[in-house]
Amino acid sequence: MPGRFLTENERERCRRFPLDIPPGDVTDYFLLSETDRRQVNRQRGDPNRLGFALQLCALRYLGFVPEELPAASSVVVTSLAEQLNIGREQWQAYAHRLHTRQDHLQEVMAYLGFRKGTPTDSRRLRAWLVDRALEHDNPTLLLQLACGKLRGEKIVRPGITRLERLVVQVRHDAQTETCRRLAPVLTDNRKRLLDQLLAPELLVRRPPPIRPRPS
Repeated sequence: MPGRFLTENERERCRRFPLDIPPGDVTDYFLLSETDRRQVNRQRGDPNRLGFALQLCALRYLGFVPEELPAASSVVVTSLAEQLNIGREQWQAYAHRLHTRQDHLQEVMAYLGFRKGTPTDSRRLRAWLVDRALEHDNPTLLLQLACGKLRGEKIVRPGITRLERLVVQVRHDAQTETCRRLAPVLTDNRKRLLDQLLAPELLVRRPPPIRPRPS
């Protein structure tokens, strides 16, 4: 059973910040509340405050924080810098501090109430997604639904390859479940009827063509 359906470019886009973030999303997800500001201002130094704020908003927006944090949208970095009265250039002093970023992510998760998924969460997500797959089989849509479900339950989104494999498994589960539900109603007579409907058109007798008489 194949484990992938995304192209490499699509997979890479799912791992990174979106190149274009709609203005409405910037307002909804990257506008710091007073409570957010108090949490951000606990960090020492302008680079740490700006970086912490970006991770906070990214997790709230995407459901995960991209590893390629330096590739964050300049629009949201500028917006956060202006809200915090910090020079945008301070971002470069933070973006490559991997250890600091990891510590900040743990703080951000605790602040927003996010957590990492467990095997039980994976089983529940799979069962929930099978029900969705019985309604629509589009793998890209199922992937989007899975991401939305995880974010809604404040579970940090796992790697895209892992989710991709999950969607493939779910589609297979849905096919198996469909066959199970249809089995009781597929009597031998109904099967023969369906087979007749699928008979090739070439097997149907056609009258010979009418040829014009020679003059």
